[in-house]
Amino acid sequence: MGKILEKVKKNFFERFPRLDYSKYVRDYLFRSNVMSSIYVSSVVAALEVWMIITVFTGAIFSDGVKPLPWLIKHIILYVGLLIASIIMLVYSILYLRGKTKNQILGTIIRVIFTVVAITFGIYISYISYDKSGQVFAFATMEIFCLCLLVWHPMIQLGILTVSFAFYLYLQNSLLPLTYSMSINSFTLWLVLLMAGLNTHHQRRIEAQKDENLEKLTIYLKNKSAIDELTGLANFEGFQTEAISRMEDESLDISTVRFVFMDIENFKNYNEKYGFRGGNNFLRSIGEIISKEFEGDIVARFSDDHFIALAKSEGLEERLSKIGNRICELENTIQLGLKCGIYRPPQRSVTPSVALDRARYACSSVKKHFSHDIAEYNSDMDTEYRRKKYIINNIDSAIKEGYIHVYYQPVVWAETGKLCGAEALARWIDPTYGVISPAAFIPVLEEYHQIHKLDMFVMESVCNHIKDANDNNYPRIPVSINFSRLDFELADPVKEVSLCIEKYGLSKNDIHVEITETALSDTDKKLQEAMADFRAKGFSLWLDDFGSGYSGLNVLKDFSFDMMKIDMKFLSKFSENQKTQPILSSIVSLAQKIGMQTLTEGVETEEAREFLRSIGCQRLQGYLFGRPMPKDEFVEKILSGEYQVQNVI
Repeated sequence: MGKILEKVKKNFFERFPRLDYSKYVRDYLFRSNVMSSIYVSSVVAALEVWMIITVFTGAIFSDGVKPLPWLIKHIILYVGLLIASIIMLVYSILYLRGKTKNQILGTIIRVIFTVVAITFGIYISYISYDKSGQVFAFATMEIFCLCLLVWHPMIQLGILTVSFAFYLYLQNSLLPLTYSMSINSFTLWLVLLMAGLNTHHQRRIEAQKDENLEKLTIYLKNKSAIDELTGLANFEGFQTEAISRMEDESLDISTVRFVFMDIENFKNYNEKYGFRGGNNFLRSIGEIISKEFEGDIVARFSDDHFIALAKSEGLEERLSKIGNRICELENTIQLGLKCGIYRPPQRSVTPSVALDRARYACSSVKKHFSHDIAEYNSDMDTEYRRKKYIINNIDSAIKEGYIHVYYQPVVWAETGKLCGAEALARWIDPTYGVISPAAFIPVLEEYHQIHKLDMFVMESVCNHIKDANDNNYPRIPVSINFSRLDFELADPVKEVSLCIEKYGLSKNDIHVEITETALSDTDKKLQEAMADFRAKGFSLWLDDFGSGYSGLNVLKDFSFDMMKIDMKFLSKFSENQKTQPILSSIVSLAQKIGMQTLTEGVETEEAREFLRSIGCQRLQGYLFGRPMPKDEFVEKILSGEYQVQNVI
């Protein structure tokens, strides 16, 4: 029987496809009916209560007394319709409050109410003593049930036709229908049908618009969660799925791991095969990872980074297999896969935190040829927390005075007398104690926060120089280090110029140091900033010359006043026979292109004497003093321990 009904339904809607609605539209129309039912049932119930009261008061207080059968008959009709109204009202309220979701029950109640209401209207009109008002009760109920409530057009047509036919049949049996009565009845039938169809049409259009809007919303939501290149989830999509998976009480979290994957040397692949080739390669990687982690949550994080929430069983074997497949895709470039794994300690860990730690583990093997996979451990956790502490507390450290500016003396090679100082930052923290610059500076650079530190150091140095000038201390120029990122995240030229003006200093009081490794012939912004510094009269110093691999190109492409030779050249000065001729050649080269020289890391008299003999003008290192607080540095100057010579 069910198959026959389904076939009949299919054939019917193939003939009338516009009458077959989606579930969304059907649900919308049902909810619309429920809301209309509240108004209809409330009004009808109120009318019936009023009619019951009227019947009794009319029977008691009117001059004419109605017969008992009349009273009983009308009371039964009014109470019956009242009960149907109350039932529909109660159901509608429960449905809207989410107490019931049974739409079949709601439809049955609506059908029963409609049958009762229209039957009531027909009968009341038929037995009415006021013949001129016979039609009103019937017409009222038709409007309530078929114009305010929404019915399928075919059902509406059927109800209207049957009810009108039955009503006219009864009327004709009571009194033969006149021509005008037949015409008026047909007109009323047509008007009610059009009104009902119009109501249905408007509600259907509203439903379909809402459905299309919801589909668009879902589409955009899905699109925002999908990586367009690989078809995998993106980070947003991954987060949603991972949170849902982790909240599943049936999941044993000890059996899952967060994984961060980084394709090694992908940049070289891109350079060789171009943007399109790189994209095709990433699609292939996505397919490999997706296949290997079937049943797990996989996503493309960014660029050549992929992530997963995967089962721990056989995880390292699967990662190794993916790495081997990647290597097989390209033989001419040394590709590889570096992976970090994080085991979530509790269900509440967020995907962003878990992946951050997996990424940290991955970074620990980035430059290790023999290791491709690392799991986050307690040692990493200590470093990770310190790293996060640095990022989260750099602002408060500056504000609370935990960042101090230290000064390391620079002396003339010939006389050993003081000719300047380098400003260096020191972090003395109430929680971690002394945090090494080697620990906090790379972190601040990685997270693009270094400009906060460098701008603070610059401000502090200018303030200290002003204080020295106000107290008539010897005038000592100070060199300040600037990172390449300072020129991206701030405007050092503007900041230094404003600071000089604010404290009433001379441009000769500040030397601008830029590290060799920060320089690039493609960094136009940095080149323009250096030109501005020079145009404004500042002295430019090349810091850590020899620490990179493009030293000669730097000398060719950029103009500096001072070359600071990296302290690594003085490592094992007495043991390495190549050190002296290299240093001698560097100093000679600097002199030929019009640059002065300063060598860092001088710790022995032997190194000092050699550097003096080859013509290096300035020296810096522990032999002359470690970095020290401002007050200690000033005290050594005032006590005569440091003698100042021709600093300006």
